Amino acid sequence: MPRNRSSLTFYLFLVFASGILVGAVSHRLYVTSTASAATRTETSEEWRKRYLKTMKEKVAVSDAQIAVVDKLIADAKHKMDDLRAQEKPIHDKMQLDLIEDIRSGLTDQQKAAYDQWRAERERARLQAAQKPQN
Repeated sequence: MPRNRSSLTFYLFLVFASGILVGAVSHRLYVTSTASAATRTETSEEWRKRYLKTMKEKVAVSDAQIAVVDKLIADAKHKMDDLRAQEKPIHDKMQLDLIEDIRSGLTDQQKAAYDQWRAERERARLQAAQKPQN
């Protein structure tokens, strides 16, 4: 059964239209900026202020209640800081044990290269920590 000219034109239009649609969507996905790990994060002080402000607006708490919640948040922060301080020596020991375990499987030449690579990483980490956040 022969196809008439209008159906061929319709199918040709459909193919080109779908190509344009796929191209537009692909271009949109390609040029969309992604989240960056370098974005500035909120400090704990900024978070606390925003949290308390939101509680006032959404929960309609009084100033006396805000003071209580603020103290509870401060106490929780101190507890978390204490916990991190207690865990730090354990974390550091585990990290040193891992480094020694890795080094034990390396040749002397590889150990020297590994130590140099770790020193480079540490310098880069310190430089990144010293950069002011935007």
